[in-house]
Amino acid sequence: MKVADVLTEKPVESTWITDLVYTRPTKTLTMRLSDGKSYKIPGISRATFETWYKANSKGKFFHNFIKNKYQVTRSR
Repeated sequence: MKVADVLTEKPVESTWITDLVYTRPTKTLTMRLSDGKSYKIPGISRATFETWYKANSKGKFFHNFIKNKYQVTRSR
């Protein structure tokens, strides 16, 4: 299995979020922030990941559609 078949990493244009990494088999998203912190968010669908990536404001999308709806855990 190729890494590209498992992981999708996309740098984003945002003042707060630096990139989003989606792991397909576990449907887990890792959100990396500009301050170096990372958060794991399990249960994200591929469609939600793609919509978030395409959103004009990644931070607003997080606050409106992810925060308090998914388990967000700091990983470092």
